[in-house]
Amino acid sequence: MKTGSKYYQLIPEKIYQEFSSIEISLKLKIGGYSSDHLREVVSILSYNIRKDGKPVQLQIEYIKNLVPQGDKYLKGLRDLNIIVRSGQYIPGKSSYKYIFARNYQSRYISVLLRDIKLIRRIHYARAKRIKGTALLNRGHSGQSKYLRSLTINDGYYDFIKANYTGDADTVKFNLAQSSATRILNGDIFYSVDNTSGRFHSNITNMPKGLRQFLQINGESLANIDIKNSQPFLSILLLTNPAKVSWMTKNPDFARLLQTLKVKMSYDVKKYIDLVISGHIYEFLTDEFIKEGMELPKDPEKRRKSVKEQVLRILFAPNKMPWNETNRKARQIFINQFPSVHRIFSKVRGNDKGDRFNSYKRFAILLQRIESYLILEIILKRIFRELPGTIAVTIHDSIMTGIITNNVEEVSRIMKDELNHFVGYEPQIKIER
Repeated sequence: MKTGSKYYQLIPEKIYQEFSSIEISLKLKIGGYSSDHLREVVSILSYNIRKDGKPVQLQIEYIKNLVPQGDKYLKGLRDLNIIVRSGQYIPGKSSYKYIFARNYQSRYISVLLRDIKLIRRIHYARAKRIKGTALLNRGHSGQSKYLRSLTINDGYYDFIKANYTGDADTVKFNLAQSSATRILNGDIFYSVDNTSGRFHSNITNMPKGLRQFLQINGESLANIDIKNSQPFLSILLLTNPAKVSWMTKNPDFARLLQTLKVKMSYDVKKYIDLVISGHIYEFLTDEFIKEGMELPKDPEKRRKSVKEQVLRILFAPNKMPWNETNRKARQIFINQFPSVHRIFSKVRGNDKGDRFNSYKRFAILLQRIESYLILEIILKRIFRELPGTIAVTIHDSIMTGIITNNVEEVSRIMKDELNHFVGYEPQIKIER
């Protein structure tokens, strides 16, 4: 498959194998029935896959905009128990959730759509949707224009086949296939999260391994990443919490941050030193092993496992976890950094209330700090001082052109602004 004007649909293999019999059941029920229209409704659900494999919300009006009588095809697939619906519809708040029935969950097959009229309708509906979110995305036109020139080269499919081989990898295979095919189809999307201010796009949603195949204006990209970014930004809660109090939507939380005093004890200094040196995960890996915790032998999987434990320690409710591994990891962190743990516990607060009042407020605050620094400070400075530079964000990292753009200059701006705001220079990792 090559990047271009062609449009591809994604169909689960088990649905593809039974497609003729499915058609027989639906042809008489839907006036003006079209095989392409049925496949597109199936494909819409395929594209909206979640990393955790759980049902996804789909708006019926959007499906109808993409596919004539799309709601009837969707109902027909539900009646045949091919698609399962759950949740509830609340106007203006939530839509029904959908997922392929267990018997039909399988690897996606790519099918070329040849119906030019349907392709034009799909492109029109998606362009209209992007235009409708223009107000929400105001201020982000700099990277949006580069995203609209995003392509993916042919090597991606061999990578997917080589890396997601077993039945256990089916969701990962489909997620990767969906991410790549949406770019092939020119289905470029971007939006700003109104909770944390994060910028979401095709790139933020794709598996990390596929980034090497991305191009903008025909140029391959380098990714400039802040090492252990969440722990790095958490330093502000230990050194100057009042500085970020304006970023929270909860007045009581803001007052807490404005009055929070932290003594620069030995363990606080130790935590900061490990974070700014980029060794916090390595240190905790050694401590976990010393205390008898079982970790994956593969270095990459081991680091990922430790990182997941650290994020649970930082962002989970203050009560001790029921899971033995998580509980042990948290206790090790408490033993090593008792003062840090006390401060972070105050910042998390209780486990009741909405996301701005409960323990979730800590994670949201760090994401808000991250989005402010990356989107409002760093990215705008890059566009101002380095005009013509390709720059698109993946939350805590920035992708830029390898050949024509100055990777080192972009990296320098990131370090400079982070150092100025946090008070410490971060460790930056460049992936080419």
